[in-house]
Amino acid sequence: MNRLTPILTLLCLWLASPALAQIDETPPTSPSDFHSREAARWQKVFDSREALRLDETQADYDVVYYELWIDLRNFAGQQITGRTDIHGRSLLEGFNEVVLDFCDTLTVDSVRGAMNEVLSYTRGGQQMIVTLERDYALDEEFLLSIYYRGRPCLGGGISTFDWWNRTVGSYSVPSIATLSEPFGARDWWPCKDAPHDKADSARIHLTVVDSLTATSNGLLESITPVPAGSRQFNWFERYPIATYLICANATNYASFTDWYVGLNGDSMPLEYFVYPEKLAQSQVDFNIMADAIAAMAELFGEYPFIEEKYGHSMFRWGGAMEHQCNTSYGRGLVNGAHSYDYILVHELGHQWWGDMVTLGSWPDIWLNEGFASYTEALWYEHLNGPAAYRNYMNTGLPVSDPSGPVYDPSDLFSGNTVYHKGGWILHTLRGAIRNDSLFFAGMREYRARFEGGSALTTDFIDAMNDVVGYDIEPFIHAYLYEVNRPTYRVSYGTGTVDGVLATAVRLRQIHSTPAEPFVNRVDLRFGGTQTVTQTVVCDRYRQKYLFEMGYTPNSITFDPDTWFLKTVLTEPLQPIFLNGSLAVGQEGSGYADTLVAIGSGTGYTYSLIGGSLPNGIVLGTNGIFSGTPTQSGSFPLDLRVQNSTNQADTTELVLTVTPLLDAPQHLTVAVAAGDSVRLRWHSVVGAGSYEIFAASQGDYSDLTSLATVTDTFFVDVMSTQQKFYFVRANE
Repeated sequence: MNRLTPILTLLCLWLASPALAQIDETPPTSPSDFHSREAARWQKVFDSREALRLDETQADYDVVYYELWIDLRNFAGQQITGRTDIHGRSLLEGFNEVVLDFCDTLTVDSVRGAMNEVLSYTRGGQQMIVTLERDYALDEEFLLSIYYRGRPCLGGGISTFDWWNRTVGSYSVPSIATLSEPFGARDWWPCKDAPHDKADSARIHLTVVDSLTATSNGLLESITPVPAGSRQFNWFERYPIATYLICANATNYASFTDWYVGLNGDSMPLEYFVYPEKLAQSQVDFNIMADAIAAMAELFGEYPFIEEKYGHSMFRWGGAMEHQCNTSYGRGLVNGAHSYDYILVHELGHQWWGDMVTLGSWPDIWLNEGFASYTEALWYEHLNGPAAYRNYMNTGLPVSDPSGPVYDPSDLFSGNTVYHKGGWILHTLRGAIRNDSLFFAGMREYRARFEGGSALTTDFIDAMNDVVGYDIEPFIHAYLYEVNRPTYRVSYGTGTVDGVLATAVRLRQIHSTPAEPFVNRVDLRFGGTQTVTQTVVCDRYRQKYLFEMGYTPNSITFDPDTWFLKTVLTEPLQPIFLNGSLAVGQEGSGYADTLVAIGSGTGYTYSLIGGSLPNGIVLGTNGIFSGTPTQSGSFPLDLRVQNSTNQADTTELVLTVTPLLDAPQHLTVAVAAGDSVRLRWHSVVGAGSYEIFAASQGDYSDLTSLATVTDTFFVDVMSTQQKFYFVRANE
């Protein structure tokens, strides 16, 4: 949301004029612009704080509860007075040091323990180390309170705490807002600033002059009068919450309320705190929210904070931020024309993906931003159907290469890679599963497993696998962990083999980066006198497919519904085999079959390049098998066809020869009642069936097959004065 101005310039502006926060208020021009600007802001802060990784000793305790008191009344001096209570749990025996993240420029007045005793501490490097009053046992809970004051830090050249004199007509109104993603919470309150360690709940007390209203997360428990014409707004967030999702906002808000009816029929308030001069436009733009929440609840499960609220607090940034159940929303996005509904839905999606289920590490950021971006497309599908959904994937979430990897990208907050390609990974996965019930059940299972906690990319994949029933990871692996997209070359043709029309398709993946084939479930749509769609899995660099569709198609469309990112090129069909199998021969009987290939060029020659033909069979360069096999068995053959310009194809087929079985012995023929004749014979070892033949001439010149049976008897009806029978044993 902030333009990429050099950090030095930002710092100079801040020092020269503290009242000027470095905020880009310009609304985005498109979804891509919104994603890119938001990503650029987060990336700038992340880069500035990259050296401030989680201290190893911060893993020694778990945060249970935060309670914040923030006095915002020193607007002229742009300073806060604060107190933060931290309830934690020891994760090892003898725990006695609490390492916190905290802005170095804020002054600490004192630190107190559970019994109000004074605790010692050290500071430096944006951290604060508090020595507890004693050693704590494993799983024992501790409490400390930190009293502090001063001006919040300017995190990475970006203001995470914004003081703004908003001009309204002839007067100015104090307007305060925070925006803490990814590491900005430490700029204004001491905490363990890591997304995976969520407090079970939090209280936020905000004190302002009585002309202002202060908003935060959760529900407003009370408003307490404070001497000297002030008020304290007391908010309670009962659900687990990450530090970067805690917010503080204050100005002369006008408010209004709408209602969402949950899946169980209960109502939840939708609370809006907006600038009074934007009230009428806000009432128009925000009127989609009840429908949007209902639509996403049907797909993802009930709104995550159903016992509290969903709300919006207006601020001056040109974008938005998904503070838990209280999204901060830019004033420039509100115009009464629904121009930025996609941003409203993006931040709503974060309530599930980011707030309720929070990324377990920053390399997993796509679990937040890719999921929220995909929610935008689902909203347009809800409104206008599948065509609108696909159009938004292509126009609202376009991806240009180079892109990726989506997991742990070099540019951690890339709009192109994390937001757009991250959204495409979900779209691709939906297309690979081809069952919306299973796909969204998998999303709900992921939510259920990690609700109120944090998750990694592997956790999401495991949840989807368990619901779908097979490993879905190959379909998204290259998009997730590698770069760019596959490039396919497509060719096809139709010919006749064994009297049947067969259409052959060859797919080649020709990209060099990444150095591995992608795995995609691909629709091939054939046109002509009919429209037929065949679905295949392409998981190698070079693959071919044979289809018997009963007609000759005159066109082919690769992935017509655009389920995955790719580049598609066509090429003439080089020689390709149409044979899917070979005829079965029988030992001692004449054998014939023909290889058939179609494609470009002339002068096709066929050859055996691997395996061995059964004794007695030969393959001519014209592709004709001939001869009489003198041995039985299954003979794997590697075959090649080549045209006059050395274009070639290979295939693997199996020639099966059944053994010559002993003739059935002791064949007896008995005339039964009427015109029926009963035949019996002894069984033959190895025989699976018996074929009965009959002739009316003694030389068997008119021998005709009557039936194939698995028993050792057969009843025939006499239709001539004499019959000569023959029984053959088959495998």
